[in-house]
Amino acid sequence: MIHIIVNPAGAGGKTLKYFRKSVLPLFADSNYEIHFSSKTQGVSEIVSSLTDPAAIGEDSFVNLVIVGGDGTMNDVMNGIRDFEHTRVGLVPAGSGNDLAKGLGLTQSLNSIVSRIRQEKTFRKVDVGETILHDRDVSMRFIVSSGIGFDADACHRAQTAPMKRILNRLGLGKLVYMYEAIKLIFMWKSSPAQLTYAPRKDEGERVQKYENFVFSAAMNHKFEGGGFMLCPEARDDDGKMDYCIVHDLSVIGFFRFFPLALKGMHVKHKECVGQARRTSLRIRSEKPLRVHCDGETKYTSKDAEMRIADYQLNMMV
Repeated sequence: MIHIIVNPAGAGGKTLKYFRKSVLPLFADSNYEIHFSSKTQGVSEIVSSLTDPAAIGEDSFVNLVIVGGDGTMNDVMNGIRDFEHTRVGLVPAGSGNDLAKGLGLTQSLNSIVSRIRQEKTFRKVDVGETILHDRDVSMRFIVSSGIGFDADACHRAQTAPMKRILNRLGLGKLVYMYEAIKLIFMWKSSPAQLTYAPRKDEGERVQKYENFVFSAAMNHKFEGGGFMLCPEARDDDGKMDYCIVHDLSVIGFFRFFPLALKGMHVKHKECVGQARRTSLRIRSEKPLRVHCDGETKYTSKDAEMRIADYQLNMMV
């Protein structure tokens, strides 16, 4: 049995049309059940019900097929109750699709669905966790989690009135760019202390920045619709890659983002740091916006991004 989960409102309503016209016919001779999310029952609630350990059984798997983008997958990650007995397949249908890029889902839709229909675990993917220590909140992520400028830009883009309209036109990325540019001229950095988890060749490390801009924990190379913040990131190495940005002037911001599209920003070590650890904790003097896969519900002065001790079974 395959459970197909669709967010009808995804990509400004384009996801539903894409699912009905292009995706559903490819499952015609499969044993499937369709679940549409709604305001009363979101994706997380649907997934939570389907992955109840008591309902799955010790020797069985529940197979979820997600038709959507990074935001929908984030809801899935935070709804799964039994990672060991859950398998997930992704049919990319979002506006950013950073996860699809990271997973290498560049083949045709027919090939993606054909692989999913085999109902097998083809790869295991690391899972990230973000803990807000000052709010007693814990969230999962599959692509990235960040605190500071990148999260604030995501939040402004998510709440921008023009977002839905541009998504319908297939121009959703323009919202992020527009809001990020506006934010550059308003941004005020905060002093922050970063504590890195120990590794084999080095103990716990602490760094302090007077002008902290943002930190992104990357499970994949891309976030924000194609910014390659951690070019060496891998989703199966049991580590999280971190991009730490600090001491940027207004001109520095405008230099940073074009370079980040190609991963070339890492050469500017005077304002960009890279690290690979199991966790990074950021304590800032003022509350900063936090995002998980682009979802931006919270602010925090004490956030930790770390690798989970379990993985996601993927049919990709």
